[in-house]
Amino acid sequence: MLEVITAGGGAAMRRPGVIGSRTGLVLERRFVDGVPVLSPTETWCRLAAGRQPLAGRWLVATADFLLSGRRGERGRTRPLATRAELEAAVVARGSARGARLLRAALDRARSPVDSPQESLLRVALVDAGIPEPRVQVAVRTAAGVRHADLGWPEHRVLLEYQGDEHRSSRRRWLEDLTRVQLLEDAGYRVILVGAADLDGDARALAARIRRALA
Repeated sequence: MLEVITAGGGAAMRRPGVIGSRTGLVLERRFVDGVPVLSPTETWCRLAAGRQPLAGRWLVATADFLLSGRRGERGRTRPLATRAELEAAVVARGSARGARLLRAALDRARSPVDSPQESLLRVALVDAGIPEPRVQVAVRTAAGVRHADLGWPEHRVLLEYQGDEHRSSRRRWLEDLTRVQLLEDAGYRVILVGAADLDGDARALAARIRRALA
C-alpha cells in the first residue's frame, strides 16, 4: 500500500492500493527522483498520527534509528535526524493527533543504537523495572576498545543481542564469539539475549538481569 498525504485544502486521494489522507499542517518534504516524499523526521511523526499509530516501543526504536546513523569501518554515518529536529517537530504538533505518543517516545530515545532489537530490549527491561542500561558500552580489552549493545558498566554487566544473522553468518558468529570472550576476559559478565526473550514475557529475563546486578 502507498500512503499519499494531501496538504492544504485538497481532497484526500481515493484510489485502489492507496491510503489517502489530508492535513492542515505544513509538512517537511524532500524529493527523491523527482517525487516529493516526507523527510525522516516528518515520517516518524506520521507513524504516530495515523489511524493505526505505531506502538510506543516501535516509535522509540524508530527514533533511535534516526538519531544513530549507521556503523561503518570509518565510524558512524551522519544521522538522519538530530534530537533538536525531532523535538522541534513534536513541539510544532502541539496537541495534534499523535503528539503525546511522540513526546513519550522521544523521552525514551537513545543513541547510538545499532538495531531495533536493541531498542526494544532496552524498553522492555525498563518497563519490567530494571534500571535503564547504557547503549553501546565501550570496554577496553586486550585487543583494543570493543562495544557491547547494552550494559551497566558500574556493575560490570553487559547485554549482547543475538539475532538470526549471528547464526546464519559464520564470519559474524566468529567475530561476536571473539568479542564476547574479550569482554569477559576484561572482567565483565556478558548475558546473551535472543528473539525468544523479546517475543515472550520479559519478566524471566528481567529476573535474570536483576540477579546479575545485585
